[in-house]
Amino acid sequence: MFGSFGFFEIRKGQQVLTAILLTGVILTVSFSAYFWGREILEKSRDQREFEEMERFMRDLNKNIKEVSVRGGREEMSVDLPSDAELRINDATAPGTDNVTLSFGVQGKMMATGQDFAIVGTKGSEARITEDPDVIVANSIGRRDHYSVEFRLYYKNVTVEGEPDNRIGIDSVGRNTAVNERVNMIIERGSTEEYNGFTVNKVEVRIV
Repeated sequence: MFGSFGFFEIRKGQQVLTAILLTGVILTVSFSAYFWGREILEKSRDQREFEEMERFMRDLNKNIKEVSVRGGREEMSVDLPSDAELRINDATAPGTDNVTLSFGVQGKMMATGQDFAIVGTKGSEARITEDPDVIVANSIGRRDHYSVEFRLYYKNVTVEGEPDNRIGIDSVGRNTAVNERVNMIIERGSTEEYNGFTVNKVEVRIV
């Protein structure tokens, strides 16, 4: 009798623990969905633009990686929303170059003011077995108007802790576009050595 009671107590405890774990998973998923869910945007236009901007950044990342490895040339285009800005940040210090895309949305978004990785993991270095590409998203604002920013960058790749290679973003010509249809050309650039890293530059051009 006591053994059966103890068994049911254990089962009950396991069920409670399972419920807690499931709740944690649901909250984690819900947070991501709440932060980036299309249903929280009030206007269908904002939902469509949000999806198009995210898709554009993912496609840009794919094209840059392809060109850095195989060479050649890729072309792509995007219609920027009325308040959007696309910027190629060809930084002086290698390893800090990136592409940012910012735009406004209406809706009940959770603004954390912190970077949230939607591709890859945040950081500055990646092992040779890991993908170096990172896209982070950030939302700031209050009440029902928010500014969203996507930022694409590439980590330094290391082998057993030693420098190996990295993808460098090299802006050619214009580096900023605002509220317009943007055509872009992505081509393989020069290869340079910097602090032990072989930097495979990719030229990104706004035309």
